[in-house]
Amino acid sequence: MTRFAALAIAAVFCATAAAAAPVFSPTSSTGWYAYSRLFIPPPSGPGPVRPEPAHPLVSNDEFRESGKQPTFPMGDPESPILQPWAADSIQKNNARILAGKPAYSMHATCRPTGVPMFHLIPMTIPMYIVQGPREVLMILEDFADVRHIYLTDKHRPDAKPSWYGDSIGHYEGDMLVVDTIGLNDKTFIDQFMTPHTTQLHVVERFHLIDGGKVLEVNIHVEDPGAFKTPWDAIQRFRQFEQIAAKKPVASLALLATPDEGPLIEAICAENPNSLMGLSDLAVPQTTAPDF
Repeated sequence: MTRFAALAIAAVFCATAAAAAPVFSPTSSTGWYAYSRLFIPPPSGPGPVRPEPAHPLVSNDEFRESGKQPTFPMGDPESPILQPWAADSIQKNNARILAGKPAYSMHATCRPTGVPMFHLIPMTIPMYIVQGPREVLMILEDFADVRHIYLTDKHRPDAKPSWYGDSIGHYEGDMLVVDTIGLNDKTFIDQFMTPHTTQLHVVERFHLIDGGKVLEVNIHVEDPGAFKTPWDAIQRFRQFEQIAAKKPVASLALLATPDEGPLIEAICAENPNSLMGLSDLAVPQTTAPDF
C-alpha cells in the first residue's frame, strides 16, 4: 500500500466515521507512538511477563539516549501466569540469547506481529488509526502491517485461525472495545517471545486520556493453553504532534518528515536467503505463481 492510497482511504473513513465515536485521529497526520516496548502491569491482579531480573533489557531506544550496548529481550520464566511448557519456551529463548544467538522479531522476518504484540511495535515508526462506520483500521507504518476491526456484534462462524484473527468492535461512550479470537499460534504475546495457543482471546479497550494527547489501551488476555490465569496489561501511546513539538522531526530515526507525508511506504522485501544465516528464521518466499 502506498502512502497516497493509505491517505485516500483515511480521508474516506474519517469523513464517514460515526459522529458519536471517540476520534483517535483528529488530523490526517496524527500518528501514535508507544511509550514502552514492554506492557505496563495493571494496578493489581495478574499481569504480563516481566523482564528476567538478572538480564534487564537495554533497548535500541535506550542505546540512542545513553550509548549502552543494546540487548535482546529476555522474559522471566518464573512468571506465575505461565503454564509449564510456556515457561520452558521462554527459558529456552533466554538460553539461546545467552549463547550469543539473536532473537529477531516477527517483523524482522516479514511476518505480522499478531495480537497483543501489535501494541509494542510503534516506537520510532508510528501507528495510524482510521475510523469508519463499519470498520476501524490500525496501520503500523513498519512494513505496512494492518489490523482490521469490524464494527459488528458477532464473530464470523467460519473464521479459520490467522495472524490477526477475527476482531470485532463497538463503542462504549468514549471507548472502543475490541474482541479478538481465531488467532493462530505462530506469533508471540510480547518481545520475550512468550508463546500462546489458538485458544488465545484478547479484549482491548481504547480510550483517550490527558486531554486527548495520550491513547491508553487496557488489554485483557485469556488462553488456558498457555496461561494459568487470565491477566491484564496496559499500553499507552503519545501523539506524533507531541513528539514533533519536542524535537526537530528530521532528527527522529525512521520518522516520516513533512515532505514525505504522514505515512511513508515501508516494505519488507522477500529474500531468497535465510536471515543472516539462520535457517530457522528464513524470510517467507513466493515460490509459486499467483495465477
